[in-house]
Amino acid sequence: MEHSDLARCPNCSSNMIYDIRAGALKCASCDTVLSISEYDDIVQKKKKNNAGSFSEGARVDSSDEFFDADSATGFCPFCGNAIVFTDKYKSQRVPDMIVPFTKDRQDFINSYKEECKQRLFVPDDFITGAKLEKVKAWYIPFWLYDLTVEGSATYQVEDVRKSGKNNHKHEIFKGSSEAKVEFYNIPQDGSIEVDDRVSQRLEPFFLSDGVKFNFAYLSGLDAKIYNVNSDECITRVKARARESMDRFLSDASHHKYYKITSRDYHIKPDKISYALMPIWNMDIVWKNKTFPFSMNGQTGLQVAKFPISWPKFSTCIGTSLWMLGCFLAWVSTWDSFVKAKDSIKGVCLVSFLYGLLVCYVFPKYLFSRNLNSTIFGVLFLLCGGFFILKAVGDRIDMVYFIISLAIAIFTVAFIDGQILYKTVKDQNKVELRPSCDVNMSDSCPAPTVHSFYSIKTKTTGSSYSIIEGSKEYHPEI
Repeated sequence: MEHSDLARCPNCSSNMIYDIRAGALKCASCDTVLSISEYDDIVQKKKKNNAGSFSEGARVDSSDEFFDADSATGFCPFCGNAIVFTDKYKSQRVPDMIVPFTKDRQDFINSYKEECKQRLFVPDDFITGAKLEKVKAWYIPFWLYDLTVEGSATYQVEDVRKSGKNNHKHEIFKGSSEAKVEFYNIPQDGSIEVDDRVSQRLEPFFLSDGVKFNFAYLSGLDAKIYNVNSDECITRVKARARESMDRFLSDASHHKYYKITSRDYHIKPDKISYALMPIWNMDIVWKNKTFPFSMNGQTGLQVAKFPISWPKFSTCIGTSLWMLGCFLAWVSTWDSFVKAKDSIKGVCLVSFLYGLLVCYVFPKYLFSRNLNSTIFGVLFLLCGGFFILKAVGDRIDMVYFIISLAIAIFTVAFIDGQILYKTVKDQNKVELRPSCDVNMSDSCPAPTVHSFYSIKTKTTGSSYSIIEGSKEYHPEI
């Protein structure tokens, strides 16, 4: 049996729930609105007058099928009142702070609709026919770790610069340094129900907007208790701190690639705090498949995997290449242009500008919906046919045409196709954050550098790293 609390209205004793948009408790019956501090003042006055807490409810069996065992909130199946199982938190550990929701349900649904518009090549029937289920505002338990990392590392870093038209100059340096770095409030969710890849991609949560924990914030919302303790979570936190230490000691932000060859770190936990963070979550059900969609309830940052319409993708690339190729076939019949000194440069420029359209205009505006893809796919085919008809009967310079076609294929099929493919994959990327640079203390002194010198210079045709096992530096959000 658990003890349940109700936030009761002081005017009519009805149920009060936390209204996200108002940032206050609102009565379901008389529309009384009270801030959390105002409500607390009333409760305290009641206690001083020996009247007891008018928020106290009945004893409820939380193991009943109506209630989630890992949830600290629920709704009475008989009267519909919002219930907070305060004993569930008190039996573990009461959170030190809570970051209140600032985004409500409508913000969440609007965010999903906007994300559908921004994603490339999403199937039409997913946008129009998917069902939105289990829409919930969750307070998720997070452990916040303060750590001190002290130690040294040896490393290699690589700078890559353009050298001539098709070459890249790679310069590799070797160094060693040491430092003492403090990290504050590295977050790690303490709920097995939440995928770590999702919770970490929803970072950061701005703790400056956090407030002292109060059960009233939970009224009418879903809240989880932790089922992964702080000792179990710290392994992942240490791995992130170690990666940030690698980047810090190697001064990775000033180089293209970095690689740690040896390290000797001592990681000391200084403080562990417990907080509840706001996350919106729902299931998007389409063709018997479920696509979770989550949003940071404070900042509005989203993370999700959407299906991809490969027919739209293929139509965009294929018909775009067809129209450009047919246009270049027609151009190959122009003796005055073919014989011009800089005609190939002109073809390269046309292909480059056309490639920009294929990458940044066509997918978003011309091939965003099935009808658009059909209309513009047919239109591109007809335009290409028009250019072919214009070329019929005229002498095509085959050498010039083959060169032009090779440029077109390379630009549209290979470069644009790869860029678009990477874009749609990146939009669906849900990965663990490797580091926690944003949690480093701003007052950390620069590392003590013991050595730093160039060990190799090499010129290649590729900008990819020549250090085996190196990592490309990416700044954190």
